[in-house]
Amino acid sequence: MLTSHDFNTFNFIDFVRQNPDHHEPFSLEIDQGKAVFHDAGIIEFTPDQPSNQYVCLSCGVHGNETAPIEIISDMVRDILVGSQALQVNLLILLGNPKAMMQQERFLEFNLNRMFNHHWKAYLEADASCYEALRAKRLEAAVKDFFDKSPTDARCYHYDLHTAIRASKHQRFAIYPYLDGREHKAEQLAFVQDCGVDTVLLYHKPSSTFSYHTSHHFKADAFTVELGKVKPFGENNRDDFKQAENQLRKLVAANYHFNNDRSTDELNLFAVKKELLRISDESHLNVEDDLANFTEFEQGFELLSDPDEPYIVESDGEAIVFPNNKVPKGQRMALLIEPVTLG
Repeated sequence: MLTSHDFNTFNFIDFVRQNPDHHEPFSLEIDQGKAVFHDAGIIEFTPDQPSNQYVCLSCGVHGNETAPIEIISDMVRDILVGSQALQVNLLILLGNPKAMMQQERFLEFNLNRMFNHHWKAYLEADASCYEALRAKRLEAAVKDFFDKSPTDARCYHYDLHTAIRASKHQRFAIYPYLDGREHKAEQLAFVQDCGVDTVLLYHKPSSTFSYHTSHHFKADAFTVELGKVKPFGENNRDDFKQAENQLRKLVAANYHFNNDRSTDELNLFAVKKELLRISDESHLNVEDDLANFTEFEQGFELLSDPDEPYIVESDGEAIVFPNNKVPKGQRMALLIEPVTLG
């Protein structure tokens, strides 16, 4: 159990390492409100002054993506000691504690493919599957949090990542499918203020954490890729300062969303096609370490397959998340193309 005497030395990362599976919930009074430690890697802060903003910040859904974990850990400590203003309802989630302890992307399965209740199929196959159990617990945490919000609340979820693959655009965000709702210029402006210069507008429901909260709670949500994967202690925090500053403003209710901001400076892409492994002969004609957002010229045979090859139809088409090592029927890459809004 923590006390106020421990706040100055509290380290969220170390606390999760000491309690990676589960701990009994406990609450603490802090200078600015209340902190509830619900479970391993799950902390809820409630400010003294009522707020209609409900902010979820998640990190470590992939355990080796350490920079966002360090940013959130510092923010938690600063809220506890009072040096970070708390003026919103805030849910902090460290997604995959055991993978973080091993600095691995995941233990068995990609946690960010298990949300929107996709974990159920994994638990049917193996009732002890760690990542599936963790996805179930995280879904419960966000439901408990957002269910408290009144009808006029503003709900946000920013799922913070760093990329394992090189990228033509180092900082990019994925705007999940909105189920018919409009993309918001204010949200695009926020991620731009975080240093993001490229946004991929997703085209259909998915199993990602950001789609889950967007779909079930109508939260303004993004998956945000803030840079490159590095081990703990090797991140240049200056590279992430722009994003950290905006997140801290958000928690202090000092960030002012602006729906009139232009998106002209953003590189916007939409998914044109999913390239699937149709057969054992399906093969992307790219290097294994190809950078995300690499563009191709018209006429290039991007996907070789006896029955369904794909020939690039126009200059400027690009791919993200290429992977030749997937089973038959699964996605080998997303084919994307530039778009504008409006």
